[in-house]
Amino acid sequence: DCMDVIGSAYEEFGLGRATASRASHSVPSSDGQGWFSWDPMVSAITNIKAVAIRIKSDVQPFTEGRVEKYSVAPGKYCGLILLFSTEDGAPLAIMNDGHIQHMRVGAVGGLSAKYLAREDATTLGIYGTGGMATAHAWAIAKVRPIKTIKVYSPNSKHRKDFSIQMSREMGIKVLDVEDPREVMEGADIVAACTNSLIPVALGDWLEPGMHILSVIPNELDDKLLSRCDRYVYSRTPTTEYYVADPERRPVGGSYESADSAWLLREEELLSPEKMAFLSDVILGNAVARANDKEITCFISQGIPIQFTATAMKVYQLAREQNLGKKLPLAWFLQDIST
Repeated sequence: DCMDVIGSAYEEFGLGRATASRASHSVPSSDGQGWFSWDPMVSAITNIKAVAIRIKSDVQPFTEGRVEKYSVAPGKYCGLILLFSTEDGAPLAIMNDGHIQHMRVGAVGGLSAKYLAREDATTLGIYGTGGMATAHAWAIAKVRPIKTIKVYSPNSKHRKDFSIQMSREMGIKVLDVEDPREVMEGADIVAACTNSLIPVALGDWLEPGMHILSVIPNELDDKLLSRCDRYVYSRTPTTEYYVADPERRPVGGSYESADSAWLLREEELLSPEKMAFLSDVILGNAVARANDKEITCFISQGIPIQFTATAMKVYQLAREQNLGKKLPLAWFLQDIST
């Protein structure tokens, strides 16, 4: 369901029938040990008659090499999606974003495999063992005949638990490997699904015909980008707002505001003829894969259409199944013109 509605949303966006914007508002913490970040993403999609805003309220302490964040206390998070009708402006739903976040990113990863991976791809390598890794495994297995999954995490218990659970639930062989290089050895598709701010997949490990995708750009090294034959991206530029001088913002303080650095990296490492936006690939306006030897790459940077499309589907299914808590519409309306 998620891949269907998100695929349709990319078509709408490519045809100019959807909007998308995102921003990041950053405030330094009073103790000087991190930042507060409030990140709204908004999209309206014509054919589903809906608009949604997804907001995250995060405290991001300075960490070395990985993303850490929380709301109120470590282990707690605040991500909300507000869904509205574009027909009459009515507020339709308020949702937590956690599961939707994993599903929408996994779904777009599955779409990348559908259009960019070889038809005979049977081996999937995954970096990471969290919710993103789980969603990607399921989505990719929906579009390619995956028979084996290899997974790596620096935490041996996490990767063992992941392999046991996913093997049981998916009914296929899932192997936990001790060396990150093993993930890519013989793999047809590789998915980097970590919170690492340093590369986990290296260009030296690439093999002909491979399709590789990542959740955040930092997971892939420069050599990998340089060696790929096709590079497909999905992003909306982030408008960044700072209470303090941006020059004082420490490197690595946030992965949400990496657009500028990443765009420079793309320009340096990739020629324009290699690059295409996912909407153009889905609409058939750009070549996805020319042959089985090409190495293809997809970066799954967030784009708000994913939230609107997925949230509307969740809303429709919840209404059909009588799920959720109904709130009085009058709570959200007023007589004073805004």
